[in-house]
Amino acid sequence: MSFKLMRYIQRSSLVFFLALAQAGFGSNDTDALIDDHYRRGCELSESKEFSRALLELNLAMRHLRNFPQHPKRKEVEDLIVRTKERLVVERYRQSEQSSQKTDDHLLPIKFEPDHFQVIQVYGKVFARKIWKDRNELAPKEYLGEGRQITTLPGGGIEIEESTKYGYLLRSVNPGGFSLSSSSSVKLDAGSISICSRRSMNGLVIASDNSTLQVSSDHPFVLLAEISFDGFLQISSLLGRISLSSGEDRYSLIPGNRIETFTDGMRAIEDLELGSHYLKSKIIGNFASPPVFYQQLTHQARMQISQSLKR
Repeated sequence: MSFKLMRYIQRSSLVFFLALAQAGFGSNDTDALIDDHYRRGCELSESKEFSRALLELNLAMRHLRNFPQHPKRKEVEDLIVRTKERLVVERYRQSEQSSQKTDDHLLPIKFEPDHFQVIQVYGKVFARKIWKDRNELAPKEYLGEGRQITTLPGGGIEIEESTKYGYLLRSVNPGGFSLSSSSSVKLDAGSISICSRRSMNGLVIASDNSTLQVSSDHPFVLLAEISFDGFLQISSLLGRISLSSGEDRYSLIPGNRIETFTDGMRAIEDLELGSHYLKSKIIGNFASPPVFYQQLTHQARMQISQSLKR
C-alpha cells in the first residue's frame, strides 16, 4: 500500500469519526449538563437575576462549543441575547431612578465641556451623571468626561474623542459605558469598538473586575466586550496592539483575542473577522459604516486565505 493511499485512508477515517461525533452531538452526560444549565438560566432570567442567568447560559455554551449543529445551541444563543438586553434595560431603569433622586446635584448642560463629540446616533441612547440627564443626543453635540452612556436595544452611538487622541468609539444595541476620561473608558455592559487613526499609548479600558492598558505604535481597531462575570474580552481587528495588566502582557494581531481573569490575561479562540457576529457588533443601523470597514474586509479576506493554506 502506497504512503499517499495510507494518508488518504487516515484522513477519511478522521473525517468520518468527526462527522459521527457531530451527528451524535455530546454524550448523554454532556447533553444533561447543557439542559441543566439552560433550565437554570431560564429560571434565573425569569426571576430577573440576569447576571446569574448569564453565568448558567455561558456554562451551557462552553459545553456546546464543539457542537455547532447541536439542536440546543440556537435556543441558548437566543436566550443569552435576550437576557443581555433585559440586563441593560434593568440597569438603565435603576440608573434612571437613582438619577431622579439626585437630580438637584447635577450640573446644567450648558456647562458640559466638549471632550467627546457625537458623530452618529440612532434609536434610544441616554447620557447620565455629572450634568443634567440627556434623553436625546444628536450629531455634532458634545459630551463631557464622566458621562455614563446607555444604548438600549435597537440603539447605537459613535463618538470621537475631541481634545487629544481623536479615537472613534462605537456602541450598538444594548450596552453601557462610562467616559471616565479622554484616555479611559469603563465598559459596564455589551461591547464597544475603538478605532485609533494614529499611534496611542496608555488607553485604559476597564470593567468592574479588570483594568487593561492598550498601546500601539500604529493605527489600530479593537473590540472590547464584557463577559458574563464582569471581566473583559479584547479582540484585535486591525493593527498590532499591546495589552498590559500589572506585570501581565500580551501582543495581539488581527483576529487574536484575550480574556481577563482574576489571575491575569489568557488567550482564547481567534475571532473570524468576516463573521456575522462581528458585523453585528460594529455595523448597527448607522447612516455610515465604520471608517475602517474596507480595511477590515480586506483583513478578513487575508485571514481566510491564510487559513486555507494551513
